[in-house]
Amino acid sequence: MVDRCGRTVVPLKATLAAFLVLAFLPSAWAGEWKGRCDIRFRGSSTLHDFAGNVRCQPFRVGVEDVANGRTIVPGAEVAALAGEMDTGEKSRDRQMREMLQSDKFPRIRGIFKNIDPENLRQELRKGPEGRVPLDFTLRIREIERPVHAVVSNFREADGAISFDVEYAVSLKDYQLVPPKAFFGFVRVDDKVMVKTAVRLEAAGPK
Repeated sequence: MVDRCGRTVVPLKATLAAFLVLAFLPSAWAGEWKGRCDIRFRGSSTLHDFAGNVRCQPFRVGVEDVANGRTIVPGAEVAALAGEMDTGEKSRDRQMREMLQSDKFPRIRGIFKNIDPENLRQELRKGPEGRVPLDFTLRIREIERPVHAVVSNFREADGAISFDVEYAVSLKDYQLVPPKAFFGFVRVDDKVMVKTAVRLEAAGPK
C-alpha cells in the first residue's frame, strides 16, 4: 500500500500477522515443558448427581524437532493418585477408592503419543469455540482403553499455555463395579464425565 507521499505503508493487520507467524513458529515449541492439571469429574445415580476433583502429579513434556521444521511430542504420561480423588463425602470417597483398588493400583495414568503441538494450537486458535479431537490411552488398575477426548479453551499468557481436555469414561470398560446403596435401589450411571484443566510452562535449563 502506498500513501499520498509515495511511501510504502504496511497495513497494521499484515504487521500483526507477520509478528504472530514469527512468534509462534514450531521451533518455539522445542524443548521441555513442565505441566500441572486439575481434574474434575461428575456422574449421576438414581438418587442424585455427584462431582469430585483430584490434582494430577506434576509432569514434564518433551517436544522434539522432526523433519520439515515440524515438532512432535513423542510420548508423555500424566498421572493422578486414586487415593486423592475427593467428592466431599467420606463414605462415598471410601467406596470409590475401594472400587478403584487404590491401595493396589495407586495411579490412574493418561498415556499420550505422537502429538503435533503446533497443529493443535493452530486449530484451537481459529476461534473462541475452537475444539480439536485428541486421542490417548487411559490406564485404570491394570486395564488400558483408548479415549477420544476434545481439547478446547486454549489460552496463551505470560509464557504459559493452558487448555481444557474433556472426555467420558465408561466404568464397564474398566471392569469397575460401583457400590449399590439401599439394597440395590440406588445405582451409579456407567458414564463419568471428566474435564481436565492443563497448564504448561517452559521448563528452562535443569
